[in-house]
Amino acid sequence: MKFSSLFFAGLAAAQTPAPYTDVKSGITFNTLVDNASGYFFGLALPVETTGTDFIATIGGKGTGWSGVSLGGAMLNKLLIVAWPNSQTIVSSFRKTAKYGSPAVATGTFTLSPIANGTYVNSTHWTYTFLCSNCIQTDGTTFTANDDLPSLGWALNSAAPSQKTNAASAVAKHTTEGTYQIDLTKARSANFNTWKTWAAPKLSAVAFDA
Repeated sequence: MKFSSLFFAGLAAAQTPAPYTDVKSGITFNTLVDNASGYFFGLALPVETTGTDFIATIGGKGTGWSGVSLGGAMLNKLLIVAWPNSQTIVSSFRKTAKYGSPAVATGTFTLSPIANGTYVNSTHWTYTFLCSNCIQTDGTTFTANDDLPSLGWALNSAAPSQKTNAASAVAKHTTEGTYQIDLTKARSANFNTWKTWAAPKLSAVAFDA
């Protein structure tokens, strides 16, 4: 797949979320793409009432990190960051009460990689995962009743200081923003099938794609 022609051309012009089906995994996400940087983040949800789980994909170009805030802002929200390390994807949950490199967050939430949607190629890297117990009720994430929540996104094209360490400090984002995502466009009858593809749950993973 030529990511630049098939992916960015279809989604990036308006930089608003739109449905996209990943060619390798076959999973359809409602996906935000930032054409200038190569950042993308997409969500997939069940057709029925949302519980606490979702499937997501995040990625970018180069060797830097990409991150998402599940609550829109950076401070006191549940964050996910990921970056490539050769053919490996490293990821972790983060949370911070002040601006700076966010610390690793721990809790009942877990990341479980989906192998056929996690890869590094000549144009981009992609990390696809099941996020279990990730929709919280404490204000740190969007809620199960939201139809049009705000999410935050950020990246830095520079690799973290310790690329193999999921707890590594990350440099301040060079690009960031918030946006609204229509969760009705993220719902699929195939969600429960896609969910079975996830590997055993881990709170912070270094996944060999």
